[in-house]
Amino acid sequence: MKREKSSSILIVVICIYLILPLLLTFFYSMFQQWNDILPSGFTTQYYQQLFADSRFLSALVRTVLISVFPIFICTVIVLLAMYVVIVYLPGLDRIMQVLCMIPYAIQGIILAVGILSLYVDAPEPFSNRVFMLTATYCVMILPYMYQSIKNNLNAVNAPRLLETAQILGAGKLRAFFSIIVPNILSGIVISMILSASMIFGDFVIVNTIGGSYFETAQMYLYKMLAQSGQLSSALIVLLFVTTLLISVGAMALKSKNKSSER
Repeated sequence: MKREKSSSILIVVICIYLILPLLLTFFYSMFQQWNDILPSGFTTQYYQQLFADSRFLSALVRTVLISVFPIFICTVIVLLAMYVVIVYLPGLDRIMQVLCMIPYAIQGIILAVGILSLYVDAPEPFSNRVFMLTATYCVMILPYMYQSIKNNLNAVNAPRLLETAQILGAGKLRAFFSIIVPNILSGIVISMILSASMIFGDFVIVNTIGGSYFETAQMYLYKMLAQSGQLSSALIVLLFVTTLLISVGAMALKSKNKSSER
């Protein structure tokens, strides 16, 4: 009982420590001045100003799209590659692990500058900034997607589960995507949420590759920092809420999938 109580207290303290900066940012965005212990001049004008700005709404939509597409593409590629490795070429597992871990050692600015200098004069669609940005994000989130999916495949003992499904008459491809993938869906969703938060927090890559061609919410926030602290705080809160909604939607999709399976 004492251990459970101390663990609960520790979790509460950690939650307060993590949520406190966001709460203070939210309070700062709701007042016109905070020159004393307590703020003064309650207002919602900063949020109204953001929602009335078409540039912000366009930037937010671009940020969501540039987060969803790389995650979807990377998830499909990793799942197909893991299917080939598990079913046909198990000896390539170590090689695939090394290749997928390489982006860990590459800094964002190095990756962005390298891709930009390599493909800027290439024919379409490779020289397209949105295409380059999507491909770069696929590379950036690859280690996290691979490691999460790999750990979950090991947890459910995918080769043995695949053999059992084949004994019962299921084909290899059908067994993998209708039996194994639903069993590791929670790990896939967690890796997708982690990847989305990384892309939402990125500024170096999108500024280097996208620039003025593809203004996202991060670049919009960078420009707002020089104008108003309250406006920037309101934007940070809205970005957090957007990330939270994406995470909640992913978790709801996973729960709905589990309910339908039952």
